[in-house]
Amino acid sequence: YLTEENRTVGHFIPKTSGASNGTAAGAASLYPADGAGNERRGIQFHHEPNVVAKNSTAVASVDPAAVATKFTDRVHRAELATGAVMLVLENHATPTFSMRGSLRAGSYFEPLEKPGLAQILAEMLERGTNKRTKLQLAGDLEAAGADLGLSADAFALNVGARALSKDLRLVFEALAEQLMDPAFPEDELEKLKQQTIAGIQEQQTDTRYRAYERFSNLLYEPSHPYHATPGDELIKSIGSITVEDLRALYQSRFGGRSLVLSLAGDVDTAAVDKLFAELFSGFTGPDDVTITDSTAVRPTAARREVVSMKDKASVDVLLGLPAPLLRHADDFYAASLANSALGESTLSSRLGLQVRDVEGLTYGINSRFRSPSLVSGAWYVGVTLNPNNVERAIDSTLEVLRKYVDEGIREDELADQKSAAIGSFKVGMATNGGLARVMWNAEFFELGADFVDRYEQLINDITREQVNVAIRKYFRPDELTIVIAGDIPELAGGPVS
Repeated sequence: YLTEENRTVGHFIPKTSGASNGTAAGAASLYPADGAGNERRGIQFHHEPNVVAKNSTAVASVDPAAVATKFTDRVHRAELATGAVMLVLENHATPTFSMRGSLRAGSYFEPLEKPGLAQILAEMLERGTNKRTKLQLAGDLEAAGADLGLSADAFALNVGARALSKDLRLVFEALAEQLMDPAFPEDELEKLKQQTIAGIQEQQTDTRYRAYERFSNLLYEPSHPYHATPGDELIKSIGSITVEDLRALYQSRFGGRSLVLSLAGDVDTAAVDKLFAELFSGFTGPDDVTITDSTAVRPTAARREVVSMKDKASVDVLLGLPAPLLRHADDFYAASLANSALGESTLSSRLGLQVRDVEGLTYGINSRFRSPSLVSGAWYVGVTLNPNNVERAIDSTLEVLRKYVDEGIREDELADQKSAAIGSFKVGMATNGGLARVMWNAEFFELGADFVDRYEQLINDITREQVNVAIRKYFRPDELTIVIAGDIPELAGGPVS
């Protein structure tokens, strides 16, 4: 099939001349994958949620006329007296727009005895306001082919939307209504609780999730935002949530002070500013939006536990430890590049090439920093394998890790990872959704208005010695917590949860 005579070739010819300076490109491959942080003390899913709109796909390419323009010069920023921020980038390639946004109202702020409350609150915002029922809201959006979705993570309520440009007011009015005038209908709450509990029960049958759940319990105290509440406790908490609980969290946390909306597409900046001020000027509070790094981390010590799960064909193993890495850290990029070479890709990283390709011990293996954002998370290696290969895979993984710590990254590896990070960053901003995301990231994490223009240089400036320092700092093979989840009775001599 892959023959020359079957090939179709397309050429893109820009309307304007001039080479790209690299500034009009890229979603952040080194960003936390879903924004503010994807772990929460309440409902947790192993795969990060897509924080753009539900069922969203790429909708538009960047206007080629703007490729050679500095990104900073194209972004308009407006701030209301309440503190709410609106970012706008006009891109007239197609008659569409995408929006990304957040306000600080995630599980970090929910009562310790009510895990899951923030996520339930986020989903209840979509289930009716004092002006429109859930079906009326959904019908109005669907009639226009518009998507608008809300979700919660550890630190924020996240907003994602996309629509035709002519429906800008429709989407903004629906969002303002959901954020500022929710009804919290009791019948919808009961339905949502049952659906959520069913999802948690299903989640408890997944070996990778159960491994991570136990792993996080060993690393963090219950008050830590990345502590995963055990399934039975979470189900009990979800079942106990009342409309009064929702209203209490809403009244204490929701307000425009921390609201950030970023929009890219075929829009008029002045019209967006006017609409934003009209709808959100009265959205005030809360007084405190501070998020500080948590100290509720259990003492680091090498340990090993087994989560016994019957009738599972494969086993998941996590090996890791707490990693004091924040998004603002000076060594954030060095640490990210260090991890990329070690295990970001199952197919091309050191771990993948040795444990998977050479030894054939695993179906998949990768390493990652889990949400190094406003609060530091964990670093770990995840391995999926046959139960008979557990010990050999652990030994092989530790051998690769120790060699990496001893020898450091090679110059050619570092060059490859830099190229991959910059390339991914550039490709990601080829859509309105990518443009909106990168603007939101820069604002939320206070990276500076010129962050996109500086990104390539930030990566290229990282030295081999900086990466090697990060490797020794964050990858400590003699302090790893190891959790094995699956049907492995021969290993059941250790602690079992």
